[in-house]
Formats: sequence, structure tokens, C-alpha cells
Amino acid sequence: MAEEKGKKASSSNTGKKEKPKRYSVKKKAKKTFYVPNSTGKRRMKSVKPRWRRPRGEDNKKKRKKAFFGASPRVGNKNAPEMSGLHVLGLPEILVSNPSELEGAEEVLVRIAAGVGKRKREEIIKKAEGMNLRVLNKGVKK
Repeated sequence: MAEEKGKKASSSNTGKKEKPKRYSVKKKAKKTFYVPNSTGKRRMKSVKPRWRRPRGEDNKKKRKKAFFGASPRVGNKNAPEMSGLHVLGLPEILVSNPSELEGAEEVLVRIAAGVGKRKREEIIKKAEGMNLRVLNKGVKK
């Protein structure tokens, strides 16, 4: 009984293929930042509820009054090693023709919106041959 308690004897893994290394991506939750006075019923048509920097001299949002809601800050940004990664932990590339897949390893493929049906099928076949995952494979053209 030379083995320590809790450890098991290892078996040989000769026939198994190694999976590519993936990082666990945990991005911050996105906050919604609104233009002041854009959420009322009358204003919904004229001012879209998207972020615009307050520029007025006496603007309460610019003066950081709490009841006007949060404004974007540097602290809302994700970590630099997370930027550019898909939720699966691999980087994405946008492909518009099959030749752009050459040299791509351990990436996720997203086919551009302007690609037609015939070229889309060529890209999907080539990506499957290279063992790459296509993110928008099921989109019909």
C-alpha cells in the first residue's frame, strides 16, 4: 500500500485527444445609462433612451446627483484579458470568404452578414474541416 490515501492509480491516456485550453470568461454585468429625462411617456418618441454625455452647465446628471442615475466611469470597463473574447473563452474572427480561415487555430468563426448562401456553405465546410466552430451557422440566406 504505497499509494497515499485519497489518490487513485492513474491509467494511460494514449487514445484521447487533448482539448484546446479555454479561459473562463466572467464579464461584468452591463449597466444601462440613460439620457436624463428620456424615460417619460411623452419623451419616448423624441429622445431615445441611450447614453449621451450631459453637457449643460446646470445639468443635474452632470453634477452627479444620485437620483438622476449612474454615469459611465472607467470602473465599468472589463478586464483587459477579457476584452475581445467570446463567452466560451476563445477569440472571435469575422470571415467574409473561405481564404480568411487559413492559419486560424483555436478561434470562433462568425460569418459576415453580407455573405451569400453559396459562399456561406463553402466557409462552413472549410471551418468544419479545420475543426472550428461557426457561431452563426443556422442563419438562413
